[in-house]
Amino acid sequence: MSDNLRGALWILVAATCAAGMIICIKSLNGEVPTMQIVFVRCLTGLSIVYVFALPHGGVPIRTPQWKFLLLRGIISLVSLTCGFYTVTALPLTTATVLFFTAPLFVTILSVPFFGETVGWRRGLATLAGFVGAVIVLRPDVGHIELPMVTALISSIGFAAVLLMGKKLSQTDNISTLIFYSLAIAGAGSAPFAISQWVPLSGMEWALLLGVAGFGTLRNLSDTKGYAIGEASVMAPFQYSRIVIVAIAGYVLFNEHPDLATWIGGAIIIGSSLYIAQRETKVHKGLDGGPRSSAAAP
Repeated sequence: MSDNLRGALWILVAATCAAGMIICIKSLNGEVPTMQIVFVRCLTGLSIVYVFALPHGGVPIRTPQWKFLLLRGIISLVSLTCGFYTVTALPLTTATVLFFTAPLFVTILSVPFFGETVGWRRGLATLAGFVGAVIVLRPDVGHIELPMVTALISSIGFAAVLLMGKKLSQTDNISTLIFYSLAIAGAGSAPFAISQWVPLSGMEWALLLGVAGFGTLRNLSDTKGYAIGEASVMAPFQYSRIVIVAIAGYVLFNEHPDLATWIGGAIIIGSSLYIAQRETKVHKGLDGGPRSSAAAP
């Protein structure tokens, strides 16, 4: 089995887990406060990370980068809270399509984070992606729904966390990054979760544990997939999530995404795939350009 095929299988697992996570959140029917979901997800995720790290000597806690890890954890808290709220308030397919704007924000934020130059090709592709987002959002004059705003905030936060993780992984273990992110987000959500806490039924506990389990396995699978395969080959498999979510939304929640959502989603996905392909070409020098991503057009 080739590296790309093995990587693609991991990405398919990640996409399935991501879909499973938001389906569990949606199944809670908005009856559990968002901060309570975030707190349980972080606490359970910490336990899973600790168990996985035990055979390797545990999680390295000491780090010279603790200030940046603190900031990353705070951004994770904001991203998780906005993302979970969005899933409870919007149709599954609409929320998922808006979450797919994250790669577009990665392109934009790579400029301040890594000093990259975004050339005209990637710039146009990014602009096209945001046009797709506007089509999905369909903002009225002077009015836009709050859950759609929180979807974009979550995507921006996810992009920032991803780029900070890429930078911090040069000095810190991956388990350290995940541990700090979950610990800080969990601690930040705890006061709100405790003050808003509602008693949970057995099914609600099962769904919350499903959120944590799917979320943690998704992070692991994403990391493995991109570590094994080429990014441009892996990217298309991420979007298999939209198929799973659309079917689940229709079967479980009687949701019917409108034409604007599908058109906007296709534009967002197409632009993201072009950006991934373009970066790979430049990295390999296929366009006669520089091999460094810092100057990838």
